[in-house]
Amino acid sequence: MGNRTHKDNLMKTFKQLIGKDLPIADEEELNELSPAQRRARKQAYLKKTMAKYGQAAKMGIPASQVNQRRNAPTRKKS
Repeated sequence: MGNRTHKDNLMKTFKQLIGKDLPIADEEELNELSPAQRRARKQAYLKKTMAKYGQAAKMGIPASQVNQRRNAPTRKKS
């Protein structure tokens, strides 16, 4: 049983981590974003998405064919 695999090594390090005392975040750290910051992030994401679909329309790609997982307007595979 001298053959250790990568998975065995990972489990060993994970078990070592579990044994240690990990710091627990207090409530202030969990609620870092204020509502205004959250709104600003959503607004920035919306602007980026709208720009992508606008650019795709100029390129002649219908909105239903735009790949949602990309930042650039690319056509879906199927």
